[in-house]
Amino acid sequence: MAVELVQKRIPDQVLRPFTELVAGIPQVMASAKGVDGRYVFVNAGFCDRMGLTADRIVGHRVHEFFPEEMADSYAAQDAEVIKSGQPLRGHLELIVRADGSMGWYVTNKSALRGLPGDGDVVVGVAVLSIDLQSQVNSAHAGLASVIAAVRHDIHHGWRVAEMALVAGLSSTQLERLCRRTLGIPPQKLLQRLRLEHAVHLITTTQLSMGDISAECGFYDQASFTRQFRSTLGLTPGAYRRTARSPASGVDSRHVGV
Repeated sequence: MAVELVQKRIPDQVLRPFTELVAGIPQVMASAKGVDGRYVFVNAGFCDRMGLTADRIVGHRVHEFFPEEMADSYAAQDAEVIKSGQPLRGHLELIVRADGSMGWYVTNKSALRGLPGDGDVVVGVAVLSIDLQSQVNSAHAGLASVIAAVRHDIHHGWRVAEMALVAGLSSTQLERLCRRTLGIPPQKLLQRLRLEHAVHLITTTQLSMGDISAECGFYDQASFTRQFRSTLGLTPGAYRRTARSPASGVDSRHVGV
């Protein structure tokens, strides 16, 4: 498989099926970029989250909108998809919404390939991020109870069997319900809720990372740092620095891009 290192125009026949699919879908942010990292398309959901019109985004790169470390993480994801031709699936991204509440998006990225006559050449990357809040709001009552219980006692060493007991289900039933409703297993849900609380403490308190790790129920600080970086693309310390940067925009724009 070849990768076109010098950006050429992405053929309309390649881009149009994606743009037509995502143009008006609510709760979905979509974008497409060339191999040079410049946006060639953003939908209304993406513009709303960024607080910018499409003409102020298209033609620009992530480093023009996001802090350096965060933009580096996003660009590295794109580069891997472009280089390998393999999609990135189910990547969880925590955001702080415009109203101050925190939520999660699941992001998929896929390579855009040129026309058949041009060979198997990657000419860009398509990105789709979906808000999981609607799934959480409409969740099975038992699952909603689990989420509430874990948030109430986040530092507890929760096991799947305990979570299932709260939900009034067997462990197997809870596993199936989590995957069907949220697309993740109970263990990943627990990690997600711990990280959600960690972000809240990082951005609203002066607690050390060690104290935050313990407060959120992580095994140790090293485990906390590893899971935080794997999910959010930054270390906890870097996230705190980014959140406190006046020009960071992290309070409303930490999204899959």
